[in-house]
Amino acid sequence: MLDDLAPQEEARIEKADGTVVGPYPARFAGSTIFITDEKADIEEGDTILRELPNGKDERSLVTEATFFRRGVAGIGAHYQVKFKKGGQAPMRQPTQNINITGASSVQIGDHNTQNIINTFESLVKTIESADVSDDEKEDAKGRLKKFLEHPLVVSILGSAAAGIVS
Repeated sequence: MLDDLAPQEEARIEKADGTVVGPYPARFAGSTIFITDEKADIEEGDTILRELPNGKDERSLVTEATFFRRGVAGIGAHYQVKFKKGGQAPMRQPTQNINITGASSVQIGDHNTQNIINTFESLVKTIESADVSDDEKEDAKGRLKKFLEHPLVVSILGSAAAGIVS
C-alpha cells in the first residue's frame, strides 16, 4: 500500500497567465493527483500537465487543491488535487505585422479606444468657443500644445496627441 501512492511521474503546473512551473513528483491515482512537493505552486484554476508516452500533454484542470502537512500511507506532506480532464491551453494572441505608408487618422490596436484623443479635441473646441479674448484662447491652446508635445506624454498617448492643437 505504501508504494501505491509513491510518486512515479512528474507533473508540471500551468498557471492562469500561461507560465509553467515544476516539474513536481506526482502520482496520478484515479480521481486524485498526489503532488509530493510541499513547496509546489498549485491552486484552483491551474492546469496540471502530464507528459504522455507520445510526447503530448494530458491536461487536467484543478478544481480543488488541498495541502496535507501530515502524510498518509507514508508519503509525507503533499497536495491532493481534484480535477476535471481537458483544461484548455491559454489563448495566444496572433502576431500581426502592419505596414502603413502615407496615411493619416489610422488607429491600430486590440480592442483599444481613442477616448483620450477625443477628449483633448473636445477641449480645444471648448477653448475656441469660450467667451474670452483671442489672446487668452491662444495662450490656453499654446499651453495644451506644449503639454501634448512633451516626450513623456507622447510616449503614453502616442504621436497623434501632438497634432491635436494646431
